[in-house]
Amino acid sequence: MSAPQGHQPVGVAAEPRTSPDPVILGQEPSDAERARTLATGRVHGTLGTVAREPQGTPFASVAPFGIDEGGSPILCISEMAEHTQNLRQDPRCSLLISEVVDEGADPLAAGRVTLLGTAAVVADDEREAAKAAHLAGNPHAAYYVDFGDFHLWRVTVESIRFVGGYGRMSWVDPATWGAARPDPVSGSAAGAIEHLNADHADSLLLIAQVTGGRTDATSASALGLDRYGLDLLAHGERGTGRVRVPWPTEVATGPEIRTASVELVKAARAAQA
Repeated sequence: MSAPQGHQPVGVAAEPRTSPDPVILGQEPSDAERARTLATGRVHGTLGTVAREPQGTPFASVAPFGIDEGGSPILCISEMAEHTQNLRQDPRCSLLISEVVDEGADPLAAGRVTLLGTAAVVADDEREAAKAAHLAGNPHAAYYVDFGDFHLWRVTVESIRFVGGYGRMSWVDPATWGAARPDPVSGSAAGAIEHLNADHADSLLLIAQVTGGRTDATSASALGLDRYGLDLLAHGERGTGRVRVPWPTEVATGPEIRTASVELVKAARAAQA
C-alpha cells in the first residue's frame, strides 16, 4: 500500500508496521519553511560583522531584527555602534537567529538559522515598509527607530544554514527561503499539543494504530504539529517511534486544528470498523 500524499484524509487502515521506524505519511514542512517559522518565533539575533580593529576579525553583537516579506532581515542600528561602523567599511555580515533556550535545556537541541549576505541602508522610498517589518519583529524599537542617528539596514541574504536541533541541518536555497512562509499555527501548536495529550490520549493511540499502522502501540502522545500534519510518538511491543499523519486539509488556525483532529479520529474509527 502506498503512503497517502499531500493533505488527503486517510480513510483506510495502514498495513501493520513491523518495526518502530518512523512512519511518515503526507507532507512535511521544508527546511526553508522550518527556518522561516523559527525566525519569527521566540529568538535571539546575533550580528556578525568584519571588524575594523583588529582588522578582519569576526565581530559579534546583539542585533534585534525583523524579517520583510522577501525574507531579508531588517536591522535598526545606531551610527555610534561598532557593528555599524564595521558595515560602513565592509558590508559582508551574517545574522545568527537562535531559539531562546529555557533554563536547564540543551542549547544544541534548539533550532537556529544563520543568514549570510551583505547589508545596506534602506532607501528612503522603502523606509516605511522596512520600518513596519522591523517593528513587527522588534517592537521595542518604537521609541528610537525615528532618532536621527539610527538607520534601517537590509541584509540581502545570499546563503542560509539551517540547524533544527540534533540530526537536522541543511543549506537552504535563498530563493526558497524568500518564497517560504512561516507556519501559521506555530503560535497555537503548544496549547493544542498540551490539550491533545491531556484530554485525548485514547484518540491519539487510535490514530497511531490505525492510520499509522502501529497496531502494537499501547500508548501514543502528540509531539508536534504544523500546517500539514500531526506528529505522534507511539510506544509498543516493537519499540518507540514517530508517526506522522497528514491533516485532511491544510490548517491555519486553532479552530481548524480542532476540526482536523476530530476528522482524523473519525477516519480512523471508520477504517477500524
